[in-house]
Amino acid sequence: MLTNYFKIAFRRLWADKTNAVINVLGLTLGITCCLVIYLFVRYELSFDQSHTNAGRIYRVVQHNRTSESVQHWPTTAYPLAEAIRQDIPGVGVTQTAGPESRLINSVDSRGTVHRFEEKRVMFADAQYLQTFDFATTFPNGIWLAGNAQTAFQQPNAVVLTQKLAERYFASYTDHLEQVVGKQLTLNNSNALTVLGIIRNPPSNTNLPFDLLINYAFFKANNQYQATNWSGNYEGTTYVTLPAGTDPKAVERQLVSLQKKYMKPEDIRRISYVLQPLSEIHTEPLYGNSLGSYVVSRDMLWGLASLAVFLILIASFNFINLTTAQAIRRRKEVGVRKVVGSTQVQLFSQFIGETLLIAVVAGLLSLGALNALLNWVNQSLTIIDLNLSADVTIWAFSAGLILVVALLAGFYPALVLSNFQPISALKNITPQRRDRFSLRHGLIVLQFCITYGLLVGTFVASRQMNLFKDKELGFTKDAVLTINGPRNQIPGKLTTFRNQLLQNPNVTNVSFGSGAPITNNHYGTSFRLKSEAEQMNRQAEEKFVDLAYQSLFGLKIVAGRWFTQSNDLPEGKPFNAFVVNETMVQLLGLTPEKAIGQTIIINEGVAPILGVVKDFHNTSLQQPIKPCVMMCWNTGFYDQIHLQIQTQNGRLLSLPQTLSFIETTWKKLFPDDVYQYTFLNEALTKNYIIEQLVFDAFRIFAAISIFISCLGLFGLITFAANQRTKEIGLRKVLGASVASIVALLSTDFLKLVLIAIVVATPVAWYVMNQWLQDFAYKIDIEWWLFALAGLLAIGIALLTVSFQSVKAALMNPVKSLRSE
Repeated sequence: MLTNYFKIAFRRLWADKTNAVINVLGLTLGITCCLVIYLFVRYELSFDQSHTNAGRIYRVVQHNRTSESVQHWPTTAYPLAEAIRQDIPGVGVTQTAGPESRLINSVDSRGTVHRFEEKRVMFADAQYLQTFDFATTFPNGIWLAGNAQTAFQQPNAVVLTQKLAERYFASYTDHLEQVVGKQLTLNNSNALTVLGIIRNPPSNTNLPFDLLINYAFFKANNQYQATNWSGNYEGTTYVTLPAGTDPKAVERQLVSLQKKYMKPEDIRRISYVLQPLSEIHTEPLYGNSLGSYVVSRDMLWGLASLAVFLILIASFNFINLTTAQAIRRRKEVGVRKVVGSTQVQLFSQFIGETLLIAVVAGLLSLGALNALLNWVNQSLTIIDLNLSADVTIWAFSAGLILVVALLAGFYPALVLSNFQPISALKNITPQRRDRFSLRHGLIVLQFCITYGLLVGTFVASRQMNLFKDKELGFTKDAVLTINGPRNQIPGKLTTFRNQLLQNPNVTNVSFGSGAPITNNHYGTSFRLKSEAEQMNRQAEEKFVDLAYQSLFGLKIVAGRWFTQSNDLPEGKPFNAFVVNETMVQLLGLTPEKAIGQTIIINEGVAPILGVVKDFHNTSLQQPIKPCVMMCWNTGFYDQIHLQIQTQNGRLLSLPQTLSFIETTWKKLFPDDVYQYTFLNEALTKNYIIEQLVFDAFRIFAAISIFISCLGLFGLITFAANQRTKEIGLRKVLGASVASIVALLSTDFLKLVLIAIVVATPVAWYVMNQWLQDFAYKIDIEWWLFALAGLLAIGIALLTVSFQSVKAALMNPVKSLRSE
């Protein structure tokens, strides 16, 4: 019997191809979007969950109390890990530094030196790959050569991922074990010995790396940072608690540990908290993990809600279309019941038709999924969604298809199977007396969702435009950024500057620790010399040269910029600061009164020479931070910035200019890797998650509109069919086409208006909550809702009018002809 049901269902769908295609298309779009969102949410929630003891691993984070606030840092002082290892028995601990950018040299079999600028070099101890073993991802183990017991025995040991081993030692690709014992060079000076090769770690980790160097090497070469309890650099401490251990108990032990090792003033301002590994990737409070990114759980819940809404819209669309076509199948139902079919058999038949459509839509969705994921991966380089035919995905797809079939098919099957045989054979349709049917309710819900997505799209679009167009307080266009050389010899940097300025297309050159907005933040404490130590506040620290202010167009509001008297040779201490307005405000001064005031920072003491107008030194998600700048030649010039000549907004002779810059670089710094980027392009990466939200709103709003219009089209078709004789009578009595169109359209436009009224407060609340994550945000103005409402009404009117005009133009003779 089941086979017979599907044969009849297939024949029925084949006979009514138009409606079958519309139903399949609507469900395919809904299921595809739901699968993509499912894969994305599952991926984001899977970060670092593949380790054996993932449920017992915690990151130690630091809460730093200042005189004005509490700062939340994902990193800790480097000595903390060793202190935990010695003083808290039973707790596993591992320490990392980085990931950071380093220059790695390898030598091939012909003796040729190859240089690589690796951005994900991490220093880790022997416990790191025991704590983070990726056991679920690699059931057979992560080690391809070497092992965890021997790979960190030497201070200069290095563990390579498979891709780097194949890049550095291409001739040993098929025999990676022979790479063990080979030599590499770090930053053109330090020899490293390869003692292990591991599989390429998955991308869903909060601390990504391509190359691990023994933490003992870092400690030996960075004694100040490695032994400093007061500072907080780029060290991350992880602990693994014994089963059943209360994290709060360990936090109390950390307080005792602080009393043993820290200065009283540091104890007052620093507290340590254990953050579960599972929360690191979805907790924005501590910012991005080094080398990774954060996606809040609110965003993931929002995307999951979108998936549910799109499935509901697709299902509502199917219900509307199916019930709209029910009139055509009344006689079929009547005949079946007369010859003995039961209501249960008819219900099963109609559910089977829905299931067949859902299966076809599901298969099409799975087929479209790979192509869609390839596009997502190309658009979002920070994530890597891999579709694999594992049990979870197939089970989820099968369950989703079944849910859609039941959700979309239950009500239409119930309606169709409930027709009375006599009424069905006489072509009599039962008239509903209620003014608001289930189908009307479904249309209202569809347009509530569609209108909400339209509002979200407009709000997100304006917020993204704010990110793109807001004045940042510095020049960002036509600025080329080059990574600074590893060995910063002042004379060579000066020669490089002078040679670059010989090219008329290079108008200015500056050296600094980073652009006004940069991901390479240095931090320091600051206070007036007259203030007590507990008044220390936190500021960003920038190392700049004399040309920095002119190149970036920073505006002086009091005092002056650095001059040659402040640009002292290496080994001499700095003798002046330039600060921003925010820092002056925190000191309780005006810019004019701040000039000449002596301030103390971690690195020393000097007077304030000048105050610059506030510029955005962080992305627009965060407020402007206090900033102290100094002209100090101590190897902190991480970046070189070049102002390129423009004409009418276009860069002049860009290929030739870039070639000239690269040639000049290679002559002066042959041992360094040349890399460049344009500043305005780099700044857009600060908003990649927000861009994802905007793209999601935009795409899903378009899909929602399309599916909702299909549902509305089905409902107006149903209404026109139901009122065929009425329309004929009205035309015979003189009604115009316009009046008939208005008659059929008014009821549906009322539904859209109801949807707008219902959805407006919800849309305002949701988008207002989303905007709270940004320090600089737009105001949600009334006209955004008006525009979304007019667009929703216009789309609905266009959809309804098409079928209404068709019904109004029908020949009344045909509609009034007796059967």
